[in-house]
Order: sequence, then structure tokens, then C-alpha cells
Amino acid sequence: MTIVAQARALTGETQAEFAARVGTSRTRLSAYENGRTLPELDTLERIASAADAELALVPRGTDRVRRQFAALSDAIAGHDPPWAFRLVAELVGWVRDDVVSVRCLEQDPGLSGDRRWDALVGGVAEMVSSERGVPVPGWASGPGRIVDGAWFFSSLESLRPHILVSTPPALAARGVLISAEAFTSV
Repeated sequence: MTIVAQARALTGETQAEFAARVGTSRTRLSAYENGRTLPELDTLERIASAADAELALVPRGTDRVRRQFAALSDAIAGHDPPWAFRLVAELVGWVRDDVVSVRCLEQDPGLSGDRRWDALVGGVAEMVSSERGVPVPGWASGPGRIVDGAWFFSSLESLRPHILVSTPPALAARGVLISAEAFTSV
């Protein structure tokens, strides 16, 4: 659904009614709604105003990242660590591959209630922000984003020496010990 169709849906009006309030024809509004024609910025502003809404710029992928964090919370609550880590690693991949903007991470995703996962999420936000050369979100270092002691993500003791030397600094500083390779092999 296009932003124009979303705006009209907010009003509950027909295309003809909404087009009249916007100051355009029903045919042109239909073309905007179906993506056949792109409205000019001043037209978008009139459409938003007619829907009692406003235009806002949000980082690319914001909704996708919000959904990912919601799925992560569900995976943590459901005690499914492999799926939860896959969601985190997928998010890292999206940022690294420029599928979503790293600026999507500026919004605090909230705490899950599990300090280990909360520390991992904070560390990942710092790690990818640093890689992209943008400021680290303030929430990433907030209360509840550090593990008491150390959390080795892998239970395989034979991997611990490698993990100790290959954990990204942003994660190690939070007590989360996981090799950097784990984020590239998912």
C-alpha cells in the first residue's frame, strides 16, 4: 500500500472525496495510490494535511528493524537461543550489507529481561555503529546492557580460547563472549 493510499485510509473517504480535499482529481489520486505516478513534494504535503497527518523522514528499514526486535523478544521469551541469535546475526548482516540504515538502531529496542541478550543487543549496536562510523546509540551502554561476569555464547569449552581472542571489543566490554565469525556464518 502506498503512502497516498495509507493517508486516504486514515480518513475513511472515497477517492473522489479525498481527492477534492487534496485539490486534485480522482484519476490522479488513483494514479498516486497505485504507484503509477509519483506526487511532487508539495502534493504529498497536501495529502498528508488532508489526512491530518505529517510527513516524516525515518531511517531506511526502520519498520523492518522494529519487527526484527519484536521477533527477537519473542525468541528470547520462548527460550529459543538459536533462533534469537539468528535474528541478531541477520540484523548485523542487514546493516553491513546496507539493506537497512544503521541509523535504525538509534531507537532503543527496550530490554528483554535477559541481561545476556540485552548486553548482546547493545554490543551489536555499538559494533555496527562503529563499523559504519556513526555515533553509538546512547541506549546501547545503558543500564542492563552489561552481563554480570562473562557469558560464553557457545557452550563448547574447546572453543573458548578462540572466542576470547576473537570477540569484538564492543561485545567483550559487556561480558558477551562470541567470536566475530559467528556473525558472518549465519
